[in-house]
This record gives sequence, C-alpha cells and structure tokens, in this order.
Amino acid sequence: MVNKKLGKICMIGMPGSGKSTIGRALSDHLKFNFYDTDEQIELESQSRIKDIFINEGEDYFRKLERSIFKKLLLNRNIVISAGGGIILKNKDLLKQTFNIYLNCDLETLIKRTSRNKNRPLLKNNVEKNIKLLFNNRKETYNKLSDLTINATSNTQKTIRNILDHLK
Repeated sequence: MVNKKLGKICMIGMPGSGKSTIGRALSDHLKFNFYDTDEQIELESQSRIKDIFINEGEDYFRKLERSIFKKLLLNRNIVISAGGGIILKNKDLLKQTFNIYLNCDLETLIKRTSRNKNRPLLKNNVEKNIKLLFNNRKETYNKLSDLTINATSNTQKTIRNILDHLK
C-alpha cells in the first residue's frame, strides 16, 4: 500500500459516480466517521450549493470547499465524499488522504446525473456538460488516485471490491 495513512480516505470522482452512497457504506464497514463535503458546505453556509453558484459564483464555492475540506482533514478515521471538483484546487490537501477514484462509464454518469436537478455545473445540457467535465478531469482523477475502482456496477459489489483492495 502507499505511504498515506488509511485513517483518512477520500472518495473522488465525477458527479454521479456514487461517492456519497459508497462512502457512507464504506465508513460503516470500517467504523469510520463519514463526511460529505457538499453536505458540510450547505450546513456551514446555510445555503444550497445551487444557490451558492448562482449568488456567489464558482470561485467562492471552491474557496468554501477548500476551507471545509481542510477542517475535515483535522479528523482521523474518516471517509470523505468529496465534490467532483475537489481535485481542481486541492491537489496539495489530497496528498494527505488515501484517494479512491470511483470510475464510471459516461453512459452511467449521464443516467445518474440526469435524475438530480441540483447540479449547477450540469444544468441546461447534462449529457454535453458531463462529457466536458469528464474529459477535463479524468486525467487528474487518475493522477490523484491511490486506488481506482470501477463503480458502474451495484453498490455492494463496489464496496466489496474496495474492501478487498484495502486488506
């Protein structure tokens, strides 16, 4: 295994890859605390992410995201589900975590993200925007990943796969 401590696990990947669902389940298996950066941002700012993007812009959101991620990293024995864009401004902080990249095929991502209308970077044309994000981010996800898992199949299979790799 890499030299990073497994006491700080960060789920990274595209919107719709299952970071929150799989991260929660993984934290239950490991008996770790679970945090979702998007949930933490909404709690701390008392605003929905969609509204932060509309009223304050993406730069403001990314600063909030970084601040909250830094606070979460003060904890141990945690699983963090990071927003899909955490990789954009936090490469340095992600060196402190064991990063599990949940990789999904584009068709699955489009299907999953089409169900949620609260994704500001995907509004208007989900298919086109998810393809753009995917192409812009996939290389960075791969570079920052300590473990890449195919998360296209069902959640239980994905979790078993992760746990097998962590042993």
